[in-house]
Amino acid sequence: MRANYSKDLIRKGISTISQLKKAKVKVEKADKKISYKDAKPGRIDVNEFKKAMYLLIEADDFLYKKAPKHELNEEEAKEFCKLIIKCQEHLNKILANFGFEFEEKEISEDALYIVSNKKLFRKLKNKNPNLKVVCTEGMLDIEDMKAIGVPEKALEGLKKKVEIARKNVERFIEKYKPEKIFVVVEDDKDELLYLRAKQLYNAEKLDADEILS
Repeated sequence: MRANYSKDLIRKGISTISQLKKAKVKVEKADKKISYKDAKPGRIDVNEFKKAMYLLIEADDFLYKKAPKHELNEEEAKEFCKLIIKCQEHLNKILANFGFEFEEKEISEDALYIVSNKKLFRKLKNKNPNLKVVCTEGMLDIEDMKAIGVPEKALEGLKKKVEIARKNVERFIEKYKPEKIFVVVEDDKDELLYLRAKQLYNAEKLDADEILS
């Protein structure tokens, strides 16, 4: 009973994904309606299929946590929609193997992307080697180091590192003269990095999921 109920609600959730007009995800070209009749021979991408299913299973928890009204507050709504949108992205990749075309959001090579760690740096460069990415490996101000819980005794030794990080960002700005500056945000620490970069360089925020999907 629960399984059938879940499947029914999940199907309804998938059918409404295309109506999330403000979501920055892949969209179908020129309002072309998608039909199973247009499918071409192809191969099922098992990995993408599994990823989509795992996301739906995770989203399924909301059905029972928020029953019977299924009303979500702002934070819950963002988390639920994030799961559904990411699921749609994986489904689009599966459909692409069967002849369906989807338009991807372009990542500007004329912008500068600030990231806080090398792992995120590598992800961006793997997605597009031509992107201008600078890694701070921490914060851009010693006060922000305090805010994330770095002990007072350790702050003195980190001042030079913070200074180098800031100079490195400024060197990239001077060299490439980017049209825009983005801080790629993955967690709360990145939010702090973004706020400081906004103050220093008028940087904008870009969610990691948005650029890496």
